[in-house]
Amino acid sequence: MSFIQAKPAATHDFYGPIHKGLRLAQTQMLVRLGACGGDDADELTTLLGDLTALLHMAEHHLVNEDKWVHTALEARAPGSTQRLAQSHEHHRHAFGELEALIGEVEAAEPSGHARLMRQLYLRFTLFAADDLAHMAEEEQLMLPVLQSLFTDEELVGIEDRILSALSPEEIVGFGRLMIPAATRADRIALLSAMRANAPAEAFAAIMQLSARATLSDADYGHLCEGLGLAA
Repeated sequence: MSFIQAKPAATHDFYGPIHKGLRLAQTQMLVRLGACGGDDADELTTLLGDLTALLHMAEHHLVNEDKWVHTALEARAPGSTQRLAQSHEHHRHAFGELEALIGEVEAAEPSGHARLMRQLYLRFTLFAADDLAHMAEEEQLMLPVLQSLFTDEELVGIEDRILSALSPEEIVGFGRLMIPAATRADRIALLSAMRANAPAEAFAAIMQLSARATLSDADYGHLCEGLGLAA
């Protein structure tokens, strides 16, 4: 990327909110995997389901970056996404290995759960470490490049196209990650933007199913006050 002179003129950051949410989900999942010995069938079923859902969301995030962000970057700086594309392929390989391990746990006898859960835990640890480094690289190196090549309006347009392609269920799901991971001020800004661009019933669902479901009473009250809503 050294051939691109990154002198940002724009300020919009579409990496930060979703990356904070993914970091929150991954670190919480890491703790849960480490604490699960596989001897409680209900706990194991819930945990594996939640891990599968997280992997699907992470893969969906890569697809959106490939389709919208990388395509836009290549149009203005050909060759600039080669390293990112390699990282994404590495991630997809990790998804496949993790999903295979999940299948092994689900098919195993209870006596084999502890051993397989340790394997799953360690493999997820490697994936999380790799993804944390990848997301930091995108924010520290790629974001300034994007901000030097695109205006704020263009960056917001890319973000809007990503959001418009999400189903209501996906928006709620991503909201459950992004909202609790954000600062109080950023939550107000995020939900204000959602309210401005979403139908009233969709915004109400996000407030109830994403914000209310994940925030403390104090944080939810602060959010509602910032939005001018009754808690």
